[in-house]
Amino acid sequence: MSNASTLPTRKDAARNRARLLKAALELFGTQTDVTLKDVARQAGVGVGTVYRHFPTKEDLLDALTSDQVTLAVDIAREAAAESDGWQGLTRFLEESMRLQVENGCLRCVVDTGEPFSPVIAEARETIASLVQQIVAKAQQQGTLNADLDATDINLMLLALVAVLDATRATSPDRYRHQLALLLDGMRAENRQAASIA
Repeated sequence: MSNASTLPTRKDAARNRARLLKAALELFGTQTDVTLKDVARQAGVGVGTVYRHFPTKEDLLDALTSDQVTLAVDIAREAAAESDGWQGLTRFLEESMRLQVENGCLRCVVDTGEPFSPVIAEARETIASLVQQIVAKAQQQGTLNADLDATDINLMLLALVAVLDATRATSPDRYRHQLALLLDGMRAENRQAASIA
């Protein structure tokens, strides 16, 4: 009897959790400063329901980003597998930014601050190692400026995320123009042409 009476509660809890994660993903897709109260309002539940599932904002972000972090690592892994280093770098930046557009809370992967979970810390380390492989390959192939490293690429991603955040409401694709400018400036032949001129 008691087992049967708890089943609907578990189903309701699972439904509420899914609703909260969906609401949080929607909110982070359009803004950066999201509170647990905002998530409760968006999900149509009381704030107590949010706190029962996610006692802190970090707990919510951890749950929200776990699958997305795997996608971010996969993007870096696939880009590193490209035989053409420049194509790999371009793919990494374009796909990473596409993921940022879809999930605003993923800035935690490119952020330089203290990671809020071991999952994020591990993802950052893995991505940094893969990006260094991409950079080394492109430099060996003579397509990427020799004075760049994985840290520079991460800082460029941070700058692009800042552009995305600043223009998300009015022009969410605006970052593409800045990305094109950055890529143009990183190409080895462009640097050589500028020095000759």
